[in-house]
Amino acid sequence: MSNGSTAPESLPGSAGGRRGREISGWLLRLAFCLLAASLLLPTSSFAHRHRPKGPIDCGIVSEAGYTAHLDICKYEPMKMYESYCENVPKTGEVTLVLDLISHPLWKMPIVLTLVREASREVVAEAPAHVYREGIASFRVYFSNPGRYILEVKPQGVVNGASQPVVLRFPIAVGMPSPKSFASLGIGEVVAVIILGFLGYRFWRKRLLERARRPRP
Repeated sequence: MSNGSTAPESLPGSAGGRRGREISGWLLRLAFCLLAASLLLPTSSFAHRHRPKGPIDCGIVSEAGYTAHLDICKYEPMKMYESYCENVPKTGEVTLVLDLISHPLWKMPIVLTLVREASREVVAEAPAHVYREGIASFRVYFSNPGRYILEVKPQGVVNGASQPVVLRFPIAVGMPSPKSFASLGIGEVVAVIILGFLGYRFWRKRLLERARRPRP
């Protein structure tokens, strides 16, 4: 016997409203993760080799038994000085600091020449000088983006083929390049994992909803 009460009918728009709320919630979570990723990722899109993230041999060149290391120091507003090994994100004035690792280089005159890689145009040059402390400092100004080479030429030194020994350090200025997955930091990897997990959850939920729909 019926007591006269009836079960409340579902409102026509309740399913659509619930679905809309789920999508909105997912979009909000996605936006939050993107915001977190933007805070974790570097502010520049350039894959420059910053010293703490660079490989162990970052900025080291050897030739005929002579070895030197290059640091590229650039003043960045609000960050003081940033140090790079090979790729500089912006043009402007930098200081090239050479650590002459091989002690014989401390006793011989060395010429420093900065050239454009393609045209071999000389951009700046420091005359022959003996760096008795093993440190050479060379201030240059990059007015245009591009690829450059710093040539370190010990005077009077030849290799086994009787050719002058030249240590060549490649430098890229203002040239964007995509980051490889192997170069990502811990925070960046976590952000990628979170985004991938949320994307999988959304895809799986869509599949389940389609499976539950009554077939015509």
